[in-house]
Amino acid sequence: MEKRFFLAFFITLVFFLVYSHFMSKYFPQQPAPQKVAQNISGKQEQILSPKSEILEDSLENDAAGENLPQEKIGNFIVTFSPLGGYIKEISIQTKENRLPFRNIGFLLQDKNKNFTPLIRGNRLIFQGPNSEKKEFIFEGYNLQIKFASPPTSPLIVFSNELTSKGWNMDQRYQEIFYFYEGGLKRSAPRKTKEKAYEDVKFAGGRGRYYCVSLAEGSYDVEWVKEKDKGYLYLMKVPSVVSLYIGPQTEKSMKPFGLQGVIYYGFFHIIGTGMVKLLYFLHSLTKNWGLSIILFSSLIYLVLFPFTAKSTKAMKRMQEFQPEIEALKEKYKDNPQKMQKETLALYREHKINPLGGCLPLLFQFPVFIALYQVLFRLVDLKNATFLWIKDLASPDRFLQLPFTVPLLGTNYLNILPLCIAILGIVQQKVIAVPSSSAQASQQKTMGLFMSVFIGFIFYKFPSALVLYWFTQNILTIAYQMRIRKVPSPSPAS
Repeated sequence: MEKRFFLAFFITLVFFLVYSHFMSKYFPQQPAPQKVAQNISGKQEQILSPKSEILEDSLENDAAGENLPQEKIGNFIVTFSPLGGYIKEISIQTKENRLPFRNIGFLLQDKNKNFTPLIRGNRLIFQGPNSEKKEFIFEGYNLQIKFASPPTSPLIVFSNELTSKGWNMDQRYQEIFYFYEGGLKRSAPRKTKEKAYEDVKFAGGRGRYYCVSLAEGSYDVEWVKEKDKGYLYLMKVPSVVSLYIGPQTEKSMKPFGLQGVIYYGFFHIIGTGMVKLLYFLHSLTKNWGLSIILFSSLIYLVLFPFTAKSTKAMKRMQEFQPEIEALKEKYKDNPQKMQKETLALYREHKINPLGGCLPLLFQFPVFIALYQVLFRLVDLKNATFLWIKDLASPDRFLQLPFTVPLLGTNYLNILPLCIAILGIVQQKVIAVPSSSAQASQQKTMGLFMSVFIGFIFYKFPSALVLYWFTQNILTIAYQMRIRKVPSPSPAS
């Protein structure tokens, strides 16, 4: 085995050790999802009033230390509290889709009241003392909260954890948003300032896939933070409050006027086009894995002019590497002369030293937008392809009886390993025979980067890894083809 391989292996090992220490210290691994009922303790968190006054410990005694009742109602699995009459937790369709937004519909005036819950069809009804009554009506992704009489105290639209307890990935994509003064303002829950907002069109919060928001209307709301929790309050509560609780898709959110909440980052326009193309391909293939492979192939064709220019430029640079090395050796004591002669060589043979890099700038926005799209596309959740059971998660080909060092997982993921192998193959394909020290260093760095990229992709959603794998296959195929084509002679 070549010495450079051992050097690359050593550098990679050192990097993994440092990286693993950093990740375990600052980004602890998210625990495996548990059943919702098992995650609900009898000791409930305190709810704060908008004036930052801590309420009595009514929620602390909720359910007397027992699990709260849980029922499937419409599209939701609802965990609710008879004490206070509100939704403690909510999941969409399955328990695994538990939303990080809690305490929905809690009225401050009901903090110490015991209600009798009834379920009738798609309605969760709370009947309280003195003929009090409130209903939670679930229709599709719409939740209507009806009160027998308009409440006299603020209503908690939802509360949100401000720490990363058990929500590492989801919290990274969480935002609090308000539509007021003609525009949509959004920020991370931890960075959202405590403030009252008057006459907002809608307000809510979104995670990686799902969103909770007031439907279009006119509201006075306030965001309050206390320790590790944030609370969105509706200050003037009407007799009927309408909420959207559902996936972040234009089809589902547009009837509520909330489609503007969907956002794919700085390159949102590109991301929106990608989503439409993905849905179109899925309408043809009926399989999200095949759709991503076709999507990756189409993106490759669109960007092919840039890829071809970059590949040819790098090939030309490699072919003239011996001449460049000779100039460096000849003028090693005269850097200015060496630079002048090198530029003259480039001009003579019409070589652009930046030709292999500049085209990549056009591909960068595409990949960043795609990263956001594939991380947020809710349709990929539980979508299967070959051995992959969930395209929104790592492919998890095989569960191991031990935890893999440095990676912190007990699953064998095939696709990232294939990407690392393809990277090594690619280095062999594009390599030009050379005995120079610089060429040897480049090969070593290429081996390191191949392993490094496989490591980075190891815990990525398999949809994104499948896209990258397809791109690599097509790139290597083109590089093998162009390698057989002789470059034009210097005179041409």
